Order: sequence, then structure tokens, then C-alpha cells
Amino acid sequence: MAKAKKLPSGNWRVQVYSHTDSNGRKIRESFTASTKAEAEMLAARFAHNVDRKREANITVKEALELYIDSNTNVLSPSTIDGYRKDMRRLEPIYHIRIRKINSLDIQDYIQLLINKGLSPKTVRNTYGLLRSALSFCGIKQDFSIHLPSVKRSVKYAPENHQIAALYESASPKMKIAISLAAFHSLRRGEISALTYGDLKGNTLYVHSDMVKSADGKGWVHKEIPKTESSNRTVYLTDEELALIGTGQPNEYIVPILPGTIGTNFYNLKKKIGIEIRFHDLRVYFASISATMMNETTLAHLGGWKEGSSVLKQHYMKPIKTIDEQAADKMNTFFKNVLEKSSHESSLEK
Repeated sequence: MAKAKKLPSGNWRVQVYSHTDSNGRKIRESFTASTKAEAEMLAARFAHNVDRKREANITVKEALELYIDSNTNVLSPSTIDGYRKDMRRLEPIYHIRIRKINSLDIQDYIQLLINKGLSPKTVRNTYGLLRSALSFCGIKQDFSIHLPSVKRSVKYAPENHQIAALYESASPKMKIAISLAAFHSLRRGEISALTYGDLKGNTLYVHSDMVKSADGKGWVHKEIPKTESSNRTVYLTDEELALIGTGQPNEYIVPILPGTIGTNFYNLKKKIGIEIRFHDLRVYFASISATMMNETTLAHLGGWKEGSSVLKQHYMKPIKTIDEQAADKMNTFFKNVLEKSSHESSLEK
């Protein structure tokens, strides 16, 4: 079977022979994915007749089930759980045959979601799942539809005093969680998955994740991180090491499930009157680090892909006090320029 080739977009594509048409032309199926392994896996499935059902005129519901089931062993259980939740919103169009569905059907459905008051992000995610399932099943039509715009407002990263207040008010285990998130950019699942066996001297090896199970009812320890770039080493201070202490190699450093970390953090922020999310601690790390180091080092330490647009768009936020300090510095400079100009003019007279 042909190997995957990297496209200018950064995605990977594999073309597989499908059949020869009545004119003797060889028809090939094209499989595109964000990683080489996934593209080759999809192509291999097709080549071995696993995906021949895609050629049938199945319903939207059947297409969604086929797409999700085919990715169960590829994507994380939490992603699959999210897909299943999104799939339930598509029930009003379950009955439509995929080769009959058109732009009007989809636009009417999108309007239905909007009328229900769903957020633009939720509407876009739901349509994204539908589009992926249709494409996976051979419907590669470019639908002419309009999605609701996501309103983007200027968001600031947490301030130093907010992080300090949260840390000082937290329990010992939550202190570790806050420190690892705010000062080392760990996600909740990465924190919950850490064991004392990952600790070597003052370095902590991040290589696993605690994620929601496929049925959404529990948590699963996954031996690989969320992304390839999430596999990294972080460097701890002596104070952090003292707080972490010692334990057996297979013992969890923070024996709290990700959901409970979120609940504990919510209660803590409400108690001290600070309106930020736990994930904003990672935003804080990226925003502070951006003022101290180059983006390559920041990405490596924080678990992002080098040159990541996600890092730049969603994590590197302005910090209000730093903006104010910079503005004051600039204002003083411009003030001095005018005063100097005024002084020189008076001398000339």
C-alpha cells in the first residue's frame, strides 16, 4: 500500500486503489488526516474491506456510528465520549440518507440548534462531527452553509497576586496541583496521572494522562499524553520537591481525579473571590513565559508543538499589570520627547 505523503497544509494523505471504471480508469480513494499514522490506518482499513460500508447509501445516524466506532482505538476515550454527546444533538437528521443530504438540510438543522440557544462553539463542534462523518463515508461535497460567528473578546491572563492567593489558600495536594499547572503548564489529567516513579531528582517526566472513559462514567489512566509534544520533562524547585515529598514508584503524587481537581479549584476560587478557571493556570504559564523566553523553549517546556498556532491564539494572553507598566513606560518616553522639544524651541527663541 502507498505510504502517506505530507501536504503543504501539514496534513498527511494516502491514496489507495479502489476500482477501475467502465473507461478503464483506475479510481483511487484518498485518505487525509492530521498524522501520518492515522492516514495510513484509514487507508489500510479501506484496502482490507473494513470500510466498504462507506459506499452504501446509509443514514446519517449509521454514518456517525461508523465514523465514531472506527476511531475508538485511535482517539482518546474522552474524545470518543465527546463525539457521542455531540452525536445525540444530530438526532433530528438521523433519518436522512447521506447521499441525499444537501446544504438546505444542514442549514435548517444548524438554525434549529441556534434557536435552541446553543452556543456558537457548540454548533460549530456539532457540525464538525457531522462533516467528518460524511467525509469519512465518501460524501466530500462542499456544503454551502453559514455557521454562527464566535465572539472573541480580549481576555487577560491571571495576575501574579491571584495565583499567589489561590496557592496560599489551598490544601497541600491542591498546592501541588496549582503549582504544576501555573508554573509548569500541566493539564489536570497529566497531574492526576503522575507517579513518584516519574520523579528523578528535581525533574518530573510527563508522559501519561488521566482521561474520561469512553462511556463518560469514569476515568482511565492512559500511558501516552494528550499529544506527542505533551511528552516532556519539567524542572522543579526545592520548595516544590519538599511539598511533593516521597512515595512508592507506582503511587500517585496527586491522588485526586481530574474532575475532583476541577471541583476543588472551583470551591477554592469562590471562597477567595477570584473568577478564573483551572485551565487559566496554563494560560498564566504561557503568558508569563512569553516575556522571559523564546517561543521554541516555551513550547518545549509547556507541552505545545513548536510553532503552535494554538499556543499563540489561545494561551499567550496579555497580562493587565504588565500592559499598564509597559504603557506607563511608553507614556513617560513620549512625554519626555515633547518636553525636550518644547525646551529646545524656547531656547531657539
